[in-house]
Amino acid sequence: MDAVSTLAGRMHRGVEDARADDPTRTGDSTRAADTRGAGHGAHPATAVGEARPAVGPEVWPEVGPAAGANVELAAPRGDRAAAAALEQELEQQHRGLRVRRHRSLLLHWLARWFRRPLPVTSDALTPARQGEVAITFVGHASVLLRYRGLTVALDPMLGNWVGGVRRAVAPGLSAAAFSEVDLVLISHRHLDHLHPATLRALPRRATVVVPPGAAAVVSPMGFSRVVELRPGADYELGGLSITTFPLVHGKDELATGLAYLLRGLGPSLFFCADSAYHRGFAEVGQAYAPDIALLPIGGFWPRSFRRRHMSPLDALAAFKDLAARALVPIHHGAFALSYERLGEPLRILLEEAAQRGVRDYVLAMQPGQTDAFALDAGALPAAAQDEPRQRSGPGSVGGGGASGAGGASGAGGAGPGGPPSRPLLAMSRS
Repeated sequence: MDAVSTLAGRMHRGVEDARADDPTRTGDSTRAADTRGAGHGAHPATAVGEARPAVGPEVWPEVGPAAGANVELAAPRGDRAAAAALEQELEQQHRGLRVRRHRSLLLHWLARWFRRPLPVTSDALTPARQGEVAITFVGHASVLLRYRGLTVALDPMLGNWVGGVRRAVAPGLSAAAFSEVDLVLISHRHLDHLHPATLRALPRRATVVVPPGAAAVVSPMGFSRVVELRPGADYELGGLSITTFPLVHGKDELATGLAYLLRGLGPSLFFCADSAYHRGFAEVGQAYAPDIALLPIGGFWPRSFRRRHMSPLDALAAFKDLAARALVPIHHGAFALSYERLGEPLRILLEEAAQRGVRDYVLAMQPGQTDAFALDAGALPAAAQDEPRQRSGPGSVGGGGASGAGGASGAGGAGPGGPPSRPLLAMSRS
């Protein structure tokens, strides 16, 4: 375990140990910029919200009402008691959970060093229609969102390595697919989420939103605008409203990060790239009830890892708390960063969702898969409107029989633990 812990520690020290893993390199020897020491210590006299000296591009610090960057929202005493009971119940469920896992994670890493990532087939990126959001799962925690007139990259990571861990499945998109990106949202500074080589492949005209301490890392890359936000802040770009919430991912600076709520151009979307389960999900659900939840499901074994990462069971609990209408699982299937086998998070999620009667609300996307969501079927292509995608169940998401969406089973209700009754959400294949 000492060797495993050493290598895992290197992976989680973040961008300062990044290797030259540029998806756009054509044989040159350019290495990732050495950002050792970047972060809160890069400008010792500057706090979030004060004037930060820009390095090349314009850097906009932003302040939210939260005094700290890694805090939970306050909850009434009754809610805290209910949350504690749920956490205890989740702990009991995990004790009986059967998880296929690696006997030696270090040997698995060594074996993967000599294997190329498995290739994937990607859907064509057709233009999004008015009122739609087209979601492309790139792999790991990376997602590309396309609205009419605005393209957003979430934690873009196209590299093949995280420290000494090689990627198992190729990214679902190439760097060229990010050429129209207008906005980049970064959750935190761990290397598998803030990947310098991938960021340098993005258009410099893009606005990059980062959590506290990350502007010092990103601003030297030359983007037109870098905005540093705290939890509780609001930001708007091109008609898209962004509200930030805290992650519970550890107390070190590199783990300090943000979850994002996106509203305004299509169905509302909640993006949480890497976090433990906490009561803040219920508070977001009570206040906003986002239509789509992008939630992490990998990196949870051994069970002690749940202090930083959600398991599939945790993700289902967060999905219920959020009162969302569709769950898109992320943070799985690409890098073996914990002891469960790569396919286990998705297998467990789908089995547990089926047992709880919410399988039809889970959209298990493969790298490169694109699906478009709209609040109103009138925003969908005529062919999509003719298909029997919508069902009468509460919170239903039409799947048209597509395996990734769980199929059109005709389930009349959400079942135990299902999301509350809300208007239908139409979905079409892009």
